[in-house]
Formats: sequence, structure tokens, C-alpha cells
Amino acid sequence: MFGRTEENSRPFVSFRRPHRNPNKIIEDLKKLKSAIIEIEYSQKTKISSHIGDCIMQTSKRNKDNIVQNVLSVSNRQGFIRQDEQFENRNVASDDTSNYKIVERNDFAFNPARINVGSIARLTTFEKGIVSPMYICFRTKDCVSPKYIDYFFESKQFFSEIRKRLEGSVRQCLSYEGLCNIPLCTPTFEVQQQIGKQLSTLVQKINLEIDSLVLLQRLKEYLLRQMFI
Repeated sequence: MFGRTEENSRPFVSFRRPHRNPNKIIEDLKKLKSAIIEIEYSQKTKISSHIGDCIMQTSKRNKDNIVQNVLSVSNRQGFIRQDEQFENRNVASDDTSNYKIVERNDFAFNPARINVGSIARLTTFEKGIVSPMYICFRTKDCVSPKYIDYFFESKQFFSEIRKRLEGSVRQCLSYEGLCNIPLCTPTFEVQQQIGKQLSTLVQKINLEIDSLVLLQRLKEYLLRQMFI
């Protein structure tokens, strides 16, 4: 960076490090993650099977209302407590014996909202229950839950969903429709490598987001102190 001293008109050089825009860093990391997903799940490079070969449906009911942790699936936050999604309102029935039990690494999706991303893997709780309207499933032993989880973020997945939506008024995706979607499945070791690579990138993104939030809070605090 060039400037001029007060004593003379000769330029001087500043060796200050260039400013790194936190928002740009986060944006670039998200683009990198999306690019890796599209490359890794391309059908051109791996033997193709179908999601139905890799998952099994679950429908264990909450008999006697034993499990009290009522969850919903958000298209932005994944599994979330129902009272948090609906602003401290519990919309669950008093009798939850017909609700479906989900355990860690189980998946659930809303058939009428999967086209906007309402599908998620349970990672934040050991166990919970979801409305009977949700379709729940888990991966078979030959497939890494993390591997298929990232596939659900790919453009290919959403393209395949649109081909299989059913209904004239409210379009939904059935479990059978989900099972018919093609999925490239490399060896289990490769699946784990891909999942680890993407998870590391997600951790980096979250770290940058947390740092940005802290920086913004610090700026707000300092501004308030200036006017006290």
C-alpha cells in the first residue's frame, strides 16, 4: 500500500496484512463445499445403485409416551426441538404414543416439504420423537450415514426429487420414490473419507461464522462504550 509522508512527497510502503473479509471467506468455503459434493457424488465416476439399496424404513412408535423429546425437521437447521421451531409453542398432541421414535443417525423427512430441504439426520440428540407424518429411515451397515447425508445436499438429489413428486395440489415424495433415486456408492472406506473431508470443511465454516458473530458483538459493545 502506498502513501505520502508529511515531511516530503516521497511515497512509502506499508506492510500491513491485507484485510480478510469474513463474509467472503464463509461464502468461498460454502462454494468449495458445494463443488466437492457435486464432484464426489457424480454418477460418472462410480458404480450406480439406488438409495433403496442403502436404507431401511423405521416406524417404531412411542408406546406409553416414554420419549418426551418432540422434534421437527427444519430445512435450515435439521432436527430441532418443536417448541423452538414454533416459538415456544408445543403443537404436539398430548398423546404421543403414535409418534415415531428416531435415534442418533436416523433420518426423517416431511413428504410435503422435502423439495425445500426438509430432510435431516439426527446428530444433536440421542433420541426423540417426530410426528407420524414424517417418513423415517436409517442406513444399512454397508453405507455411512454421513455419506448419504451429504448426498441429500447435492443438486442431483433435488433434481431427482422433482421427477418423483406426486399429487396435484400438494406434491409429496413417497418412501418408494426416495428409494428409486440413483445413488453412487463407492467402498465403505471411501464413503468415510468423503464424509470426513466434508465434515472438516463444515467445521471450518461454522468456526468462521462463530468468529464473525463474536466480532460483530465486540464492535457493537465498543460502539456502545463510546457513547456512555
